[in-house]
Amino acid sequence: MTVRAIFKPGQKGTRKLVDEYGEQLVAVRYRYNENVNKRYKTIELIIDEKEWQVIDPEGKMPDPEQFSEIKASQVKIRIGWQEHELRDQIKSIGGIWSEKDHLWYVNDFAIRGIGLSDRIVA
Repeated sequence: MTVRAIFKPGQKGTRKLVDEYGEQLVAVRYRYNENVNKRYKTIELIIDEKEWQVIDPEGKMPDPEQFSEIKASQVKIRIGWQEHELRDQIKSIGGIWSEKDHLWYVNDFAIRGIGLSDRIVA
C-alpha cells in the first residue's frame, strides 16, 4: 500500500472526521492498494495524554533549565547496514537517518540513556 495524501484536521477531506473526533484527530491519510484496486482512508488519533519528564541514566531528574539544552543536543551515530535491531531501537527513540551523511541523528541524552555513547561519531 502506498500513501498518496496526508491531510491535517480542517483540510478538505477531513471535515466530517473533525466533527466526529475533534481535538483528538491528528491526521487523515489516503492509502492505495494497487493489487486490489482499493483506496483506504485512515486516521491518526490521540488516545491518551500525560505529562512526563526525562530521567537520566542514573535516575536523576534534569534541572528544568537544562532540559532545553538536552532536547536540542543532537549527535551523529553510525550503525552498520546489517544491524537491524539496533536501527529499530534508534528509530524508536526518535533517530533520523541522514542520506547525505549516511549517519543517524539522535538526541544525545537518549543515546547515553540506552548505553550507546560509544557509537557517537565526532
